[in-house]
Amino acid sequence: MKKICLLGIIAMVAAACSNIEEDERYIYVQPAEVQRAVLIEDFTGQRCVNCPNATNAIHELQQQYGEENIIAVAIHSGPFAHRNTLTSPFLSDLGTTDGDNYYTHWGIEAQPGVKINRQSPIYDTSQYAAAVTSELKKTSPIDFDTIQAVVVDGNLKVLIRPSLPSENIDAKLQVWVVEDSINSGTPERKYAQYMPDGTTNTEYVHNHVYRASLTQDLYGDAVKFSAKEGFVVDAINYSLDVSSTWNLDNLSVVVFFWNETDGVLQAKRVKVVQ
Repeated sequence: MKKICLLGIIAMVAAACSNIEEDERYIYVQPAEVQRAVLIEDFTGQRCVNCPNATNAIHELQQQYGEENIIAVAIHSGPFAHRNTLTSPFLSDLGTTDGDNYYTHWGIEAQPGVKINRQSPIYDTSQYAAAVTSELKKTSPIDFDTIQAVVVDGNLKVLIRPSLPSENIDAKLQVWVVEDSINSGTPERKYAQYMPDGTTNTEYVHNHVYRASLTQDLYGDAVKFSAKEGFVVDAINYSLDVSSTWNLDNLSVVVFFWNETDGVLQAKRVKVVQ
């Protein structure tokens, strides 16, 4: 009876993940001329068997256009990030309460599911390239002159100086901490991953993982900029105490402007220095 129940659970997990046939996974899309960066919010989970396929598809886009133009954030969340039921081999979980809030707020219905520049969720990896190409071609009315991220005495300090906008801007600013190269480097922190072939990879390396938000509002702090001559853009500062579970050498901040009408206007990722 126990064997039958186990098989049933595995079948449910596999069915719940978004699953695309191998010969339908990739569609060639003519490369775009890059006008601005694109943010990919990847709603994922360690127990999602098909999520590594989404990670691979995003990585291919980063190889094609550059990681500075394709900015990915892996948001561990939803039904495949059960932080209250940790059992071997999942001795540690990458899910966060923030991630669950984002998952619910954006109406994510399956994993892997991605939002590209805050447009409607996409569940088919073969559609990523077309959506990214469309967003890369759009120009942005605003950019970043300076972003600095420094850890001093355990406190992350971020300074952001936007450029002068080409039009009036009424948007929200979000600042996230992400961590790369998370794996099972220490016995007590084993970040395993279910794989598409049915195996469990206890050495899987997790990259650009969402760790925390620095903005006062989880969905971004309201900002307004004027395109009128003489308008001065002031620097914006944030700070956050870093967690002892984060590897400072592998931290970056992802900063982006967005609004409800246009989605993400511009995004940038900057390495944290000590």
